[in-house]
Amino acid sequence: MRGFGRLLVWGGLLAASPAWPAMKMRVVEGHPIVDGVYVNGHGPYSFLIDTGTTANHLDTKVARAIGLKATFRSRLISSGGAIYVPGTDGIEVQVGEVHADRQRFLFAGVEVIRQFEPGVQGVLGQAFLSHFDYLLDLKGKRIEFGKREPAASEIRTPLRMADQRPLVSTSLGELVLDSGTQWVALFGLDSSGARGDLVTMSGAQRVGTVERKLLIEGRAFWSGQAVAVPQGEAGAQGLLPVSLFKTVYFCNSEGYVSLE
Repeated sequence: MRGFGRLLVWGGLLAASPAWPAMKMRVVEGHPIVDGVYVNGHGPYSFLIDTGTTANHLDTKVARAIGLKATFRSRLISSGGAIYVPGTDGIEVQVGEVHADRQRFLFAGVEVIRQFEPGVQGVLGQAFLSHFDYLLDLKGKRIEFGKREPAASEIRTPLRMADQRPLVSTSLGELVLDSGTQWVALFGLDSSGARGDLVTMSGAQRVGTVERKLLIEGRAFWSGQAVAVPQGEAGAQGLLPVSLFKTVYFCNSEGYVSLE
């Protein structure tokens, strides 16, 4: 399973899903957080919506309090390395009017998120998100599950899943569309630019910066300093923060994403 991390520089698909009412979400340092998540009927809890990680994660204290016990250990991989973490499956998750059963959770990793949001108790990754079409409205601070038509101002581009993570083709290569990071990151690059640490739940490595410009379907979306990560990850050439956009619509049922 692929893990998540915060970049610190310095220092069954629904083929025709209906539309459900939108839910409010908080956006903390570019990270979307939903406060109304229920786990096996317990909650509500605050969860990070992390499109860049494969697994769901739950705070160990919360797991213990609601009677969840580890039934396996799983190898979790990130740019910082690999570790084994406990977890269990067969869990029911509800977010507003949307729910999924037989979900797998790992009991680790929440500590990294608490560096920017102390109240977070878990993470919803692709194990949950990939079953739905959904809109992340970063400007309007809401999440909406279900089918919608892209607006005229949005661009539509193919969405490819690699290692259970969503990739989009850009001028900088195929990048993971990741709501769990706030920096554009490019794998397999060394740099003599500003140095810092890439911190993930499975370790850390020294990184630098490079100047780059990002285009998608010919439209310029960003330019600035990207994080150059010497050690790459299989299946992707870097990370693309969801926070660069006003809205991101993941149409998993048809394999595309709309960006504004």
